[in-house]
Amino acid sequence: MRAQDLVMPSEKQLWYLTLVMLLIGFLLHLGMQPLYLEEPRRAMITMEMLDRGNWFLPTELGDFYYNKPPFFNWVLMLSASLFGGLTEWAVRLPTVLSVLLTMWMMFRLGKRYVGHDFAWISPLLLATNGSVLLFFSYLGEIDLFYAMVSFSAFAALFHFRDSGRYLLMFVLFYGFHAMGMLTKGLPSIVFILLSLPAWLWYKKELKALFSWAHLAGIGLFSAIVGGYLLMYHQFNNVWLLLPAWFGQAGERTIAEQGWTSLLAHLLIFPLDTLKDLLPISLLLPLAWSRNVRQRLQKNDWLMFSLIMIAVNYPVYWISPGARQRYLYMLYPLFANIFAFLWLYSDKRTYFRWIMLAVLPILALGSLLLPFFGIGLPVALLMALCLGLTAFYLIKQAGSALTVMVLTMALLRIAFDWVVIPERATNSQAQEDRELAGRIHDITGTAPLAIYRYDRISFTTVYYLNRLRGQILKRDYSPSSGHYYLAEADCVERPHEILLRFEYQQKPYLLFRLSE
Repeated sequence: MRAQDLVMPSEKQLWYLTLVMLLIGFLLHLGMQPLYLEEPRRAMITMEMLDRGNWFLPTELGDFYYNKPPFFNWVLMLSASLFGGLTEWAVRLPTVLSVLLTMWMMFRLGKRYVGHDFAWISPLLLATNGSVLLFFSYLGEIDLFYAMVSFSAFAALFHFRDSGRYLLMFVLFYGFHAMGMLTKGLPSIVFILLSLPAWLWYKKELKALFSWAHLAGIGLFSAIVGGYLLMYHQFNNVWLLLPAWFGQAGERTIAEQGWTSLLAHLLIFPLDTLKDLLPISLLLPLAWSRNVRQRLQKNDWLMFSLIMIAVNYPVYWISPGARQRYLYMLYPLFANIFAFLWLYSDKRTYFRWIMLAVLPILALGSLLLPFFGIGLPVALLMALCLGLTAFYLIKQAGSALTVMVLTMALLRIAFDWVVIPERATNSQAQEDRELAGRIHDITGTAPLAIYRYDRISFTTVYYLNRLRGQILKRDYSPSSGHYYLAEADCVERPHEILLRFEYQQKPYLLFRLSE
């Protein structure tokens, strides 16, 4: 059979294939890697709430925890109840579901307000930017869940205003932001103050701010957030909580960071955004196409996306302590803009040449996978798949973006096969998990605590909690015969030292307090 006689799959078929591969990539080896970064903190706080039977009072090692409200911990509780405990899988699945729910909302809105092709491309662009696909989508962290909740508020603001259902618009907009407030705190208030008046001003409907429907939305927000604060006050002084919320937000401002940090941040932050959005940010040059800009201004969903970015992005741009993950609720809006640029630009040739240059390199690189413990058949299959995508692009010159998202889905599966198993056996998190096993072998279920103000790896704490079936806490009044974990220099006198280890390049001890 000649190459020209081959039947090429349609772009729609490749979109379906990409979606299936993304689902595989999101779930493959999801629970293999030990919890690390902020994951074990989220899990251990959830464990402590479950242990006390108190859903309103987060604690960390038994001390009051003020930095984050508990909504995400409630989500982890639900996940744990459905999947047999607070395992790695249960901690990380809410993140995967958050990405998928965001993609579904983007599809529905894109299909209704722009078109069928846009409805497929925009969510696939969200899922295949490097930061989401190859980093945060497999972490049991707050950021992508919070992004989903915040984007839901944006979606409610746009969709229900467009259909004239203002009561539903205000109630859902404020309701989702109340969830956001109980997930991450004050950023949700900033979104309310900037996003709502900006869109109503653009639509010349600012008078809606003075309606009973708006008052209903404010009332719902106040009832949800105020109700939580009232319940919290039953167990701890709420005036200790609120300054911590405001203080954490203030840590990212110029007042805290200084002018030098601001100037550096103003330069670096947009570049970091483009880096995190790779490869989809390579579509940015298409914005200089006049016909694209003219068509964009005629579409409300695209203008909404642009306005939400315009009013919310600068808050983080002028905040020296801000991180790119704080912007994840804006990434669906960026994906909308880039998808529109691609569909309606006539200057896309450069992107095809980029893909034709990258694909052979990736295909040849796949042949190196056996050196990382991956079987030769798998390496050959990966090289073949990448080679076929390059062949498809040669035959279908206008399909460079479809080939790109498919390639990224392939890379995620390769990442799952290569990187995650390596981290599961050879990483700091794995060493911390093994340390928990050694401590458990020595102490069993005997009384064990953190010695006063010291701290060890939260990964170790999480796995100790699981192994022991008990919650590790601080002990400010050490008792004779109990086991303790402490920095070596903080122990006043010699005790029965049972294990020496390091944390953050400092010597630590497991010891039993002498009689």
